[in-house]
Amino acid sequence: MVSEAASRPILVVDDNPDIHVLMERMLVPRSIHDPEMVRGLQALESRLFGAEPPSEASDVLQGFRFSIDSAHSGSDGIALVERNPGKYFLAFVDMRMPPGIDGIQTIKGIWSVAPDIYTVICTAYSDYSWDEIASELGCAPNLLILRKPFEAIEVRQIAATVARMYDSLSRVKASVGELEEELVIAMESVSQLEERSRALLAEIADPCLLLDRDGEILGANPSAHELFGVDEELLYGRDVASVLADVQAPLPGARAVARSRLVCPRGRALEASVTLIPLGAQPDAAGEFLAKIRVTHPA
Repeated sequence: MVSEAASRPILVVDDNPDIHVLMERMLVPRSIHDPEMVRGLQALESRLFGAEPPSEASDVLQGFRFSIDSAHSGSDGIALVERNPGKYFLAFVDMRMPPGIDGIQTIKGIWSVAPDIYTVICTAYSDYSWDEIASELGCAPNLLILRKPFEAIEVRQIAATVARMYDSLSRVKASVGELEEELVIAMESVSQLEERSRALLAEIADPCLLLDRDGEILGANPSAHELFGVDEELLYGRDVASVLADVQAPLPGARAVARSRLVCPRGRALEASVTLIPLGAQPDAAGEFLAKIRVTHPA
């Protein structure tokens, strides 16, 4: 993302050289001390846009600094973007640029390289209708229309507003990217924790169930499979309360021991003690527990 102190390049695609001169004056204001030049620019502005831009643009531009890159045909504009696909945040594109491609085809070419560029179609009332533009380009959120004749204040407000929108979107994308990276790391950590937990389960002689914070069974060791007489797929995902009939220990919580009557698919009813052991230093955050079962005597 470009800082406000740096100059932000804007692409102007128009076959009229006078437009480039005036767009630069609108967006890159400079003090002009030659009276003849001032009068000439004012006459040109009046002829093309029907209004003279304000003499002071600093407030309108909201502290941003812009520079202008000029392309005098649609193909030249596409070529500039192809050479610098991440350079421009904003492009002003004229609709009619005979004898080359028009603004619609130019924008299609620009977006094929850099689809995130905010693009302003500069068009007269006699050009494409909005329905025709939408049918060609779709209702893209980064597409604006500026009707001719337009005033300098409109151009400046568009540039400043889009610059802030672009910055906000860039920050959101950066944050999403960071969150995605953190999520990948967290999922890898969870996967590693599950692998370690299952390895631990396999090494314990007593029947054990691995539980989440809500009491759902995440895993079981071979002794638990044998005790309950079921395969893995029939045990995992069940609520522990449906397997251990009356365990009263809260989840999540600290280590607790409860008497229980086991409900086994084989039709057996066994008296047992169940020890709930939080896994990790922060069980509330980790949300995993080990239910260690010790059968005391058959019912």
